[in-house]
Amino acid sequence: MTNTSRASGFLLLLGAVTFLPVPALAQDEVQLLPPNLLEATSPDMTPPGKFKKDGPWKIGMSFPGVGNTWIVQMAEETKYEAAHNPNIKQFIFTEANWQPAKQVADMEDLIAQKVDVLIVAPLAPPLVKKQVDAAVAAGIPVINFGTSNGELASTVEIMGGGERFGEVGGKFLAQKLGGKGTIWAFRGVAGVGEEVLRYNGFRKAIEGTSLKIGTEVYGDWNYTKGKQLCENLVLSGQPVDGIWFSGADMTRACIDVFKESGKPLVPMTGEANNGFLRAWTDSKVEAVSPIFTPGLGPAVLRAAVALLEGKSLHKTYYSSPAPIDNTNLKSYYRPDLNDSFWVTSTLPEAEIQEMFKR
Repeated sequence: MTNTSRASGFLLLLGAVTFLPVPALAQDEVQLLPPNLLEATSPDMTPPGKFKKDGPWKIGMSFPGVGNTWIVQMAEETKYEAAHNPNIKQFIFTEANWQPAKQVADMEDLIAQKVDVLIVAPLAPPLVKKQVDAAVAAGIPVINFGTSNGELASTVEIMGGGERFGEVGGKFLAQKLGGKGTIWAFRGVAGVGEEVLRYNGFRKAIEGTSLKIGTEVYGDWNYTKGKQLCENLVLSGQPVDGIWFSGADMTRACIDVFKESGKPLVPMTGEANNGFLRAWTDSKVEAVSPIFTPGLGPAVLRAAVALLEGKSLHKTYYSSPAPIDNTNLKSYYRPDLNDSFWVTSTLPEAEIQEMFKR
């Protein structure tokens, strides 16, 4: 993930997602995001009317922490969505500074404030199970901004990224390198659930090939640390035919290192951040980019509203849009916007221009 200030990252512990046959979108079915960005992954539905409640509502959201531009944009898009719904009298967004005890305390406080819906992006599902159970016992529907494979008694679960993110990059490198060669792997923050799943997806994608991981480092999703690590590897002369990255700021850093050292670029993986898309466009590197939309924030809020309106939702949703590659890069890159912008956004164009104009 792009990180401008610290090595944090999105610490959601996501489980493997099972994709089940789901009926075609009914005419009156709730659309949380456009179908190309989010799809229902379970035929099971919440009972219509079960959580219906007259407004105005109080909705609480517990997030693990801030510290990177994806999270900042996601949070702003969610707050914008809440501010423009007249039935939401209060939207409370808390962040736990990546501390499990703080997230537990935040959730307990939101429950004590009697929020009408509790949204939680868990550092790890087991850490918040007690609080989720307490909310459910109090009659508060819980939306998990993540996947738990049944670990949590959440009403609805919505997420993206994870193994699919890593798989996109692994398949790209296997195809570009003809299934053989040496890869450097730049991972995120050690021990982080989302990072582990991205890496697992990458490893699974290269199974059965002759690709080997020559070196593996943790760049903390951070440009400065990623650049230092890449400089060390380039200076060491270690062979490399392609590089897999768990986040785009590390990719940007390595592109800069290769250019500054005069070393020919090798295929690299990235992420749907405008700063990386700019570096990709300017450098002509062979690359691929999964899309992890910040629109997931508004999606979980829309899910909360739908439940309070008495509507029925699928139990699970997952976001896995087609990735960006060299054939469609121009369709996503915004040269008029700064490097902090992430695609795809739910904000109106006027808001995008105000927040991200270059």
